[in-house]
Amino acid sequence: MNNRGSIDLRVGISITFGAVMVLLMLGLVGFLFQNNAAIVVNTATESMQRATAQIERDAQALIQPVSRVVDATAHLALVDPAGMQSINGLQRLYRQLNALPQIFSLYLGEENGDFYQILSLPRTPIKLGPTGQRTPNGARYVTRLLETQEGIRADRFHFFDESGKELRFDEGAPRYDPRVRPWYDVAWNTDGVALSKAYVFSSSKLVGLTLSRRIPTIEGDRFGVVGADITLSTLSTFLSKAQIGRSGRVFLIDENGALVGHRDPSLAVDASGERMRLRNAAEVNDPLVSGAVKAWRSHGKSRFEADLTGSGDTFLVSFSRLSQGDLNWTVGVVVKRDELVGPLADASLKILLAGAAAVAVAILCFMALSMLLTKPLGAVVNETERIRRFDLSGELMGASHIREVSQLVDAVETMKRSLRSFSVYVPKEIVRAIVEEDNETNISSRRQPLTLMFSDIRGFTNISEKLDPEELVGSLSEYMETMSAQIHRHHGAIDKFIGDAIMALWNAPKADYDHVANACMATLSCRAAGHALAELFESQGRAPFYTRFGVHTGEAVVGNVGSKDRMQYSAFGDVVNMAARLESMNKQYGTELLVSQQVAEKVNGRFLLRRVDCVIPVGSTTPMSIYELLGELDQGSPLAASSYENARCGLWHEAMNLYDARQWENAEAVFQRYVTEYPDDIAGKKLLNRCRQFVTLPPSLDWDGAFKLESK
Repeated sequence: MNNRGSIDLRVGISITFGAVMVLLMLGLVGFLFQNNAAIVVNTATESMQRATAQIERDAQALIQPVSRVVDATAHLALVDPAGMQSINGLQRLYRQLNALPQIFSLYLGEENGDFYQILSLPRTPIKLGPTGQRTPNGARYVTRLLETQEGIRADRFHFFDESGKELRFDEGAPRYDPRVRPWYDVAWNTDGVALSKAYVFSSSKLVGLTLSRRIPTIEGDRFGVVGADITLSTLSTFLSKAQIGRSGRVFLIDENGALVGHRDPSLAVDASGERMRLRNAAEVNDPLVSGAVKAWRSHGKSRFEADLTGSGDTFLVSFSRLSQGDLNWTVGVVVKRDELVGPLADASLKILLAGAAAVAVAILCFMALSMLLTKPLGAVVNETERIRRFDLSGELMGASHIREVSQLVDAVETMKRSLRSFSVYVPKEIVRAIVEEDNETNISSRRQPLTLMFSDIRGFTNISEKLDPEELVGSLSEYMETMSAQIHRHHGAIDKFIGDAIMALWNAPKADYDHVANACMATLSCRAAGHALAELFESQGRAPFYTRFGVHTGEAVVGNVGSKDRMQYSAFGDVVNMAARLESMNKQYGTELLVSQQVAEKVNGRFLLRRVDCVIPVGSTTPMSIYELLGELDQGSPLAASSYENARCGLWHEAMNLYDARQWENAEAVFQRYVTEYPDDIAGKKLLNRCRQFVTLPPSLDWDGAFKLESK
């Protein structure tokens, strides 16, 4: 058969595919350029609508919680009117201001003209008070009492810092009468919580709203009005985040056409006259806002396009009234058209040109690579589907002259062999169930940082052999109660009692961000309480208990273990084992309270620590320094280290510095002085003997300074 006029099927398909794609590409180029701008404008319109809806939600979220606070405060003032008529009473309301940062002040105006107020202050000092001075540095709130005290009627301002410390007191003649304020009259003419129009606060010169609620007496007479001032500066953040494009604007105007919300809140205030007022939105020093408002008022359309700056740029403008709540406000949104349409149109053209070039290249490559790719890749796809079902039988046959495809085939085959080997150790049914399960497998535990303490009574076995069981149980119970109280007092949790031993942990089950320091304070408290209890036992003729402690910190697994019928909450891991070993090391060094290097690093600068030695614990290969915890460095603390301990540590550290520098003879001399002054210190004798050995037979130069312990 003559094949001279025929072409290969793959070549024919490639040419046909390429021709169709080129024609479609050319048609799409024209179509996309015609429709791209309209799509972008519609998208921008939707974005403007979403921005309007978000601002409406933000405005309601700003006001509704404050309305509830005003309502609750009004009921409180009705039940206990004296509660807001004192500095202490007003200070209790400060947490309401902290919880709702949009509240500038809470106050009570009474029918007799008295006025009680608490105001939250900005970080930057402002002029406030009868003397016109700026607020003190560090002042966070101020209480205002306009009343008659001891026959003198005055307006009194008390300025406080965050901790409640009074920083200044100002007093002046009363020039303020709550009864003539609009919010007072509106509250008596409104059922429930009344909402004022936006205005400039006289005390702070901030733009805001007032929510007020009347307080009648039981007889129905007027008692007063509770009010809350909301600053609208919080809206500036919302409006800035809702901005569309680099030069867009989102703003709010009230029913009188005044600007009440802008990313720059200072633009809303007009201070040109004797009295500050809200600025007309058409007069603000922002050409986009003023231009949009003027155009809106001129033709009344809520959505339009216009040149707002006279520069030839077109802006998309939208005005929408808030549809919920009592606010009769309008949201304005301005977007520069070129910021949306221009980049997208250019990007569309570049993408289309790149796509056309890619199609041309793909046609050429398709003919050469289709056969080389499709056959081995099809085999790989089929094989991966079998692997997904955990069917690891057979060999993958899919040789290819393309290196990457060949590598992919080899990688899949290697993965099969690895999984096949893994299946020898783990039953396939379990692995298949894990693979098919969509959720990650887990148990009822978690890994987190913990600090653990182990304690043990010195010589308890000998003590227990000499005591009657009843006496032993009584003394041990009293001891455990004493230790438990100190642990709980410092936020610890007792994991378990193990005979005479105690295992306690911090940062679980309740989070404790200062768990290492709390564990140290608890252990010091246990030591002090244990000494006091031992003296009590001796005075009563009972055997005293002396305790050794070990403290370690690190990551451990913590959670519930056991069965459905009986569970135990506990911690597991090397951290637990190391804490127990530290407790046991006290025997070798004659100490009471040893902590690990990790603990010492966390609390350095807060506690007096004596670095006893560098050791490799039994069962470990990692050297670690161990420290004796002696007390807090804060001399005002009941757990402060004594001057005796400070002096002892000073001489000890002098010796250890020489020891670390491998100056064995000098270290021996200082340790000899130390042992002479403190003859009962076993650690000192141990280090002295070691220095004497090193003078005769020094350790190798590569010795890391760690002493390997042979027993727990």
